[in-house]
Amino acid sequence: MNFCSNCGRPLKADAKFCTECGAPVKAGNNAQTTTNAAATNQQTAATANARTPRHGLYDSATETLNKYTGESGAVRVNLKDLFSEVFKRHTKDEAETVFIAGTRTTTPQLADVSDEWAKPWLFSRILVGFLVAFFALLFMATNFQNANAIPGLILVGAFAVPVAGLVFFFESNAFNDISLFEVLKVFFIGGVFSLVVTVFLYTFVIFSVTSQVTGALTLQDSLSIGIVEELGKLIIVAYFIKRLNVQHILDGILIGAAVGAGFAAFETAGYIYNAGNLLLEVALLRGLTAIGGHLVWAAIGGGAVMLVKRAKPFKVRQLLSTQFLVFFVLAILMHAAWDWDVTILGSSALKMLALIVVAWIVVFVLMNAGLKEVDHLKTQTSN
Repeated sequence: MNFCSNCGRPLKADAKFCTECGAPVKAGNNAQTTTNAAATNQQTAATANARTPRHGLYDSATETLNKYTGESGAVRVNLKDLFSEVFKRHTKDEAETVFIAGTRTTTPQLADVSDEWAKPWLFSRILVGFLVAFFALLFMATNFQNANAIPGLILVGAFAVPVAGLVFFFESNAFNDISLFEVLKVFFIGGVFSLVVTVFLYTFVIFSVTSQVTGALTLQDSLSIGIVEELGKLIIVAYFIKRLNVQHILDGILIGAAVGAGFAAFETAGYIYNAGNLLLEVALLRGLTAIGGHLVWAAIGGGAVMLVKRAKPFKVRQLLSTQFLVFFVLAILMHAAWDWDVTILGSSALKMLALIVVAWIVVFVLMNAGLKEVDHLKTQTSN
């Protein structure tokens, strides 16, 4: 369609003058108008594309997982803000205040619970303390040939990362309704008994001849390990969730992390003890990778239990819910992939790094749901 270059009124195809303003119709007016319109459309499309956020793999994955928590949208965590307090100076009183929580007089009212992401920092001091002790014991064992340092080296090497990780989850529990005393009980008792239950469940597993002969685990055997060990931890996590009668997702994550940390610490101590001359290598490898192993897998299981339990009494049939199964199966699959004799680009370290990242993404999705729960509860209370 032709348009008047003077007033913009639509013109007939054979018009010589504009019927509105009387201006003569110039040759090529239609082509110019079409070109201008096309340019305008392109500019509008470009502006729209610039304003539309890119929906990448991370956003798609977290948005899908978030639906199973009952929330919506992608979960984005500002790691710089999350760890912003780590490098700041803190006093002894601040550290003691972190641990004074969960008692009858220190548990905050719902109105005082924050739905913002916590900024944990004390866990980093705990980790540094363990590392100082580890290298001091190592110096004692190697430079002075003192065998008495070996048990301490095993203990510190096994407990450093699991305990520091557990403190991270303790600091991140916005409800502050579980005391350090209870967390330590779950860590020691839950950690030991989850190993006992796991050993019992292993009596029902028969590993393939290939794995027994070559020492390289097949996919089937790796899945068996993942199922047995995650189920062993889950049984103990569910017991403590029922016994303590916790009601929030963040509580479940903390209890799961406590059981997982205990499991990891005691298991790693055994591996280091049996490592012989490779004691130091095993201690460092298992210590570094503990940040993405049993600690977070069990935390995922605990959070998943609370997704279906909430304030209701715990019932085993709740674990048949899709909400729970999605997260629990993810923990099993990550565990199986960890043990399976496969690599990424020929590197086992790269595979472990990828699995650690994935595990923490799942944990952050559950933690996000736990923080959203604070807002939902406040809304229900006000209504």
